[in-house]
Amino acid sequence: MKAVLRLILVLAVTSGLAGCVQNQVGNVGLTRSQDGGLSVSVAWCGRTPHLLTVTILVHESWKRVAKFSTTRVGKGSVTLDLDSPSSDWRLVSGDPHLRPGVTYYVEASPDGGKEAIVGQLTFKLEDAASLRPGQVYIGDKDDLYTWNEFLESANHLCA
Repeated sequence: MKAVLRLILVLAVTSGLAGCVQNQVGNVGLTRSQDGGLSVSVAWCGRTPHLLTVTILVHESWKRVAKFSTTRVGKGSVTLDLDSPSSDWRLVSGDPHLRPGVTYYVEASPDGGKEAIVGQLTFKLEDAASLRPGQVYIGDKDDLYTWNEFLESANHLCA
């Protein structure tokens, strides 16, 4: 619970610093499947989007690496397996194969992202190297969350 409260505080400060940037309605993290594959986790609160877009960029240059979209959003969360995306995800552009030593920026947007952003994450593959199935990395090496804590933190954004 302490970790969730700390995450909420970080998100609130980040949102305050962003000023008139889009409203954040959830969280983005990294998780591992049971077979060790790296996935982008997206959890939102409030209205379920009709379309969800995940964009991966190189942080330093803002060059787009890959962009995915899905209309199969389920109830409150989805995962995008970067090594082997399910048929629910469509690769809109790019190549999702990530390289060590590169800092990536991942952003998830609902319904085109004009009015809100689900969340964002900056990471290197090395940051997620010790990540185990069931853990969610949200950009802080010292704080790994359980899946339930990750979902709970997204729900607090709309409370």
